[in-house]
Amino acid sequence: MFLSLLMDTMLMRICGLLIALLALSGCDRGSPEYMMQDYMSRVENTLETSIDTELDVGDKIPLFPRKRARKQATDELRQGLLEVLDLDYCEGLLHLIAQRNSSLGKVMPPSKQMAYEIRFFQLIRDCHNKIQLDSEQEAELKTRIREIYEIKKRNLAKEIYNGIYMSEEIAANFSRSEAPIALEGDTGLDASIRVVEQFLLLAQLPSNETDWQAPTFLNEIENSFKVLYSNRYGGQLLKSLVLLTESMNATADGINAKLDSRPFCLPGHHNPRSDILRNVFAKYYSGTFQPYLSKVHRSGQIWLETNQKLAAALPLPLAMDAYFNETLSLEHPNSLWQQYIRARDRHTQAWQRLLSQCGMMPGQ
Repeated sequence: MFLSLLMDTMLMRICGLLIALLALSGCDRGSPEYMMQDYMSRVENTLETSIDTELDVGDKIPLFPRKRARKQATDELRQGLLEVLDLDYCEGLLHLIAQRNSSLGKVMPPSKQMAYEIRFFQLIRDCHNKIQLDSEQEAELKTRIREIYEIKKRNLAKEIYNGIYMSEEIAANFSRSEAPIALEGDTGLDASIRVVEQFLLLAQLPSNETDWQAPTFLNEIENSFKVLYSNRYGGQLLKSLVLLTESMNATADGINAKLDSRPFCLPGHHNPRSDILRNVFAKYYSGTFQPYLSKVHRSGQIWLETNQKLAAALPLPLAMDAYFNETLSLEHPNSLWQQYIRARDRHTQAWQRLLSQCGMMPGQ
């Protein structure tokens, strides 16, 4: 009877190991997914417990809102207002409008439309300030220029928002199909942060009361959008956060289930498997899992903080506000970041519980 039970137990362990190996075989050995599954399998085999090593991201990453839901409506200029305006009085405005009405101008992408609106506002603002002090100009022209100025002023923040978040490059940057942040190599964070900081400067223009001039980088703003499109750090970070959350919760569940059922280490009894546990902790937790966790945490916090500043400086439609609460917020209780933080704390506490039982905590 005892021999039969022993054989059954060994068979179950062998089957569990084979299942884990099959799951790992589907991942690139240099990928974060492989590293996490390998780590969970090591813990599972050492503790002789059950850990779900399948990392199913599924729809846990929120879907970037569709164009219709993320577009900001702006006020239209009154029909014919520009046609009857004496554009010669407003220096540079006639040339700018001519460019907009050209064949290329009529198919501007959101980024170029944003640049056009920023330049238009600067010119109409300067024209408005100039004509208000010009006693020789007719009141009717002053009124028309003031009307255009007020409409463009109300629209400016929304136009900047549309220029950024209606672009295909931003949508691609938050794609759910991106791979996670790589274990090694450049993440593209620094280049992406520089672009978001440019966007933040643009987002702060409407609230700036001084007579600002359009930033010089506006002439090459398309290059900035290309950087976001090629790096796609946002989607990579979201994938990494979900994978880490899944793996840490699963590992914590496995450790706690084992310790709840029976002790792994007994006081005064040497457990040979505790030596294996020490090796797993040092080589696979401290050696591979923890460094990746720290890498994602440090870079992710910088990315999220910078994007939160950008979102706070712009008027957001309801759909985008909800999306950002889920993906960019460091504080919202349901955000991916907070879910990751809770999983990290559970994971740490589970390991502390296990190591304390085996007398392996520092100071024991």
